[in-house]
Amino acid sequence: MAVVDENTYRNLAQKDLEHLLHPQYYAPEHQEPVIFDHGNGVWLTDVNGKKYIDGLSSLWNVAVGHGREELAEAASKQIQKVAFTNNYTGFSNVPAIELAAKVVSLTYDNMGSVYFTNSGSESNETSFKTARFYWNLKGKPEKNKLIARERAYHGGTLATSTMTGLPPFWKYFGPLVPNIVHTQAPENPEDSIGEPNSDGEYASWIEDSILREGPETVAAVICEPVKGAGGVWTPSDSYFREVREICDKYEVLLIADEVITGFGRTGKWFAMERWGVQPDMVSFAKAITSGYIPMGGTIVSRDIRDALKDVPADARFMHAYTNSAHPTASAVGLRNLQIIEDENLVQNAQEMGDRLGKGLHEMLASHPHVTNIRQLGLIAGLSAVEDSDSNTPYEPSAGIGFAIQKHLREEGQVITRIVGDNLLFAPPLCVNSDEIDQILSATKSAIDAVTL
Repeated sequence: MAVVDENTYRNLAQKDLEHLLHPQYYAPEHQEPVIFDHGNGVWLTDVNGKKYIDGLSSLWNVAVGHGREELAEAASKQIQKVAFTNNYTGFSNVPAIELAAKVVSLTYDNMGSVYFTNSGSESNETSFKTARFYWNLKGKPEKNKLIARERAYHGGTLATSTMTGLPPFWKYFGPLVPNIVHTQAPENPEDSIGEPNSDGEYASWIEDSILREGPETVAAVICEPVKGAGGVWTPSDSYFREVREICDKYEVLLIADEVITGFGRTGKWFAMERWGVQPDMVSFAKAITSGYIPMGGTIVSRDIRDALKDVPADARFMHAYTNSAHPTASAVGLRNLQIIEDENLVQNAQEMGDRLGKGLHEMLASHPHVTNIRQLGLIAGLSAVEDSDSNTPYEPSAGIGFAIQKHLREEGQVITRIVGDNLLFAPPLCVNSDEIDQILSATKSAIDAVTL
């Protein structure tokens, strides 16, 4: 049943087009938007009454599903207590204190403290600034460069856009922030050392970048455990162990951008647990509140925390966001993490992710137009190609990825995301086996309909 009539929808769509600028705005693709009204579990319903499986947790964030009254109640109770509190030095609030302690308890053993932000972009900006601040405290101000990776995504501020290794995010926004550099493939691919990631990247590229810039100038390396928005590119089993060794060798901090992978997405609370690697800082957002209210943060190691504590007055950490440690967001975050624990959603993510990965391989591994199926926990991707034997891509002008995405939405009732001709999946952690099977069936039908 439609929530609104056709005339109301048209009026909403027109007001949207005239007055609302959207992320990655492009008006020709926004003439008839899907306008959502409500959700329940992994399902979303638009104002026309059509239901969809939320195949990407909206934007990787709705971990516990839609319509959780527990989170609405947590927000309501806290917001009735106080609108907002000043959380600058000298002030605090109970939910933020408890949430910080909880987050530290769930993450890597070397972590010490949390700085709360409002988004993943702010979190990565904070991590970069903190790395520079740390090396200044250590008497090494020349260590101010950041190494980021090709095809990675780190945010929408000017600095985090520069970190992002996807050139379309740079166009028309330059000049970019200096002293942020990207890894690159060597001129001779045979010079790469180790096992390649699913996108062909090697850990040796990071060492090459550090040596090219000079280790004495490099503050940190930032890595997504899984390159999410760039196409869901998964690492080899040895990759992050090698990266950790490289960073240690050259006295460089390792920042894990776990904005997408944090809080259970990969079948672990934090992704680098899978390889026994501990970063120096962790950027997070999204699933900390399951998207019910904006929140992010940076977790720093005890070593960095202690360095920040032991400074003279004129060297205080002059980094601030008004809504850092917002009491309502903190209360929602606490309740959200409790739901993830109580309902064993980290384990469910691993089990349902395995079902998704196995199903994609069984249905599509031999498909003439599918290659490079990849999955880690409950995040997966695949590439649509003109010929799978030769791995020949489609011409971008063919719009194959867009056509598959449209078929999935309109015929398969699954909403997900594409990057070029790469199809991405990351449903809420609460997804069940029947819903995974529907995603699989709809994906096979969409790919067949568009490519065969």
